[in-house]
Amino acid sequence: MAGQAGESGRPTAEGSPLRERGVLRAAGAGVTALGLLAGSFAGALAQETPQAAAPTVAAPAPASVSTEFTVGAPHLQTVAQGLTALDGPVVWRVREVTLSPSAAQESGATSFLLQRTGASVVRNDVSTRRTRLEPGEAAFLSAGDPFSRSAVGADPSIVWVVELLPEASATAAGSGSTLFTSEPVTDYPGGTFDVELQRTVMLPGQVSEIPAHTGPALVMVTAGRVQVSAVGEPPAPLGAGNGVLAPEALTVRNGDTEPASFVVATIGESVDAAGETAGVPQAAPTAASVAPPTQAPLLQTPVAPTAAANLVPTVVPPVVLDPNPTPVPVAAEPTPVPVAIEPTPVSEQPAVPISESGDTDGDGLSDVDEAAYGSDPLNKDYDADGLADGDEVYVFGTDPLNNDTDGDGLLDGEESGSYGTSPATSDADGDGLTDTDEIFTYGTDPAAFDSDGDGVPDGEEVLIYGTDPLDPASGP
Repeated sequence: MAGQAGESGRPTAEGSPLRERGVLRAAGAGVTALGLLAGSFAGALAQETPQAAAPTVAAPAPASVSTEFTVGAPHLQTVAQGLTALDGPVVWRVREVTLSPSAAQESGATSFLLQRTGASVVRNDVSTRRTRLEPGEAAFLSAGDPFSRSAVGADPSIVWVVELLPEASATAAGSGSTLFTSEPVTDYPGGTFDVELQRTVMLPGQVSEIPAHTGPALVMVTAGRVQVSAVGEPPAPLGAGNGVLAPEALTVRNGDTEPASFVVATIGESVDAAGETAGVPQAAPTAASVAPPTQAPLLQTPVAPTAAANLVPTVVPPVVLDPNPTPVPVAAEPTPVPVAIEPTPVSEQPAVPISESGDTDGDGLSDVDEAAYGSDPLNKDYDADGLADGDEVYVFGTDPLNNDTDGDGLLDGEESGSYGTSPATSDADGDGLTDTDEIFTYGTDPAAFDSDGDGVPDGEEVLIYGTDPLDPASGP
């Protein structure tokens, strides 16, 4: 297939401009003493009175450093891996497919099959090898090989197909619904490369860094919501079913109150074909370079013994056993005296301190009101959105239990602090475009009704006239 050709892989059980949905977005071992022993043995043969030689002890080699986890991303684990050949521009595409019990065959580009719900069986119809997948597990599907996929069990079987397509095939129809299509990637080098799908689960407050990779990496959120940020850029929210193409280092943070998970599809190291690199032959030794041995060889040709060399065997008298041996008394072990174990005293838990002002955490919301709202009187920012609970209630009118009150994809604290928008409404300037679309899709000002000042609201330019909301000359 033009653009790439996959090779067999192994399934496992188990800017910074950010490009999203096809649009550019910010978004030891000791040393053996065998040779030393041989030298000592040879010296003993040459002397009448052998001298004892002190053994030489070599320092142990340093222990190797474990590479089983990635610093900065200790929970990120590879769930599928294979090889792919790159030749020309490609795109990453993610499709969601619901499988049926009857096997459906599909062949195409290099891809991963990630099980989302239920279970499935994947069969390579060329090698006839099968793999059973459960949620969170994945299989590598090499390009060109036909694969049959079928649901097993009573639960609905839903999978994500994470595929690397030649640019010309990006618009080709595939089964299921398309969740994400990246911009064409033109900076992948040509050749055969390792391609991996990694997955992690992040608890609230955890941070993960995307490991080093070749070219842009695809990040897809599978559950919950995270914030992604490139070097020098503000964090951008990314929810389940959404992806981003990260051309360089990327930090992912779970600032929500619920766990989140995501997968990363990366191009790894270049891989040479087996036998491609030949070893360098060694030069044949010359007569001058061959030195005679300085030690007697460890194994020598046996020499026929002479009469003088014959030794008189030593006769060892037989050992006579006493038929009635005297038994040796055995000291009786004293019976252990049980020792009473005093129970460890359990200290009483201190009572929760009560503030004299009635606001224990000092967030501007009284303990009584926190109980009414359902927030925590010991946590001044219960939903971790960057706003104190009291400010949410009395200043911004937002929900202290919801880190995105208006549901526009921006954290309440980001809206009030970074973007100057209202966290209580998804369209702060009332121009018909959501704050998120203005920031990440169109590049317009979410706090300005008419970003280019041409007299036409940004929303009308985009949704009605199809003009550029950033160019006053493109007005209707």
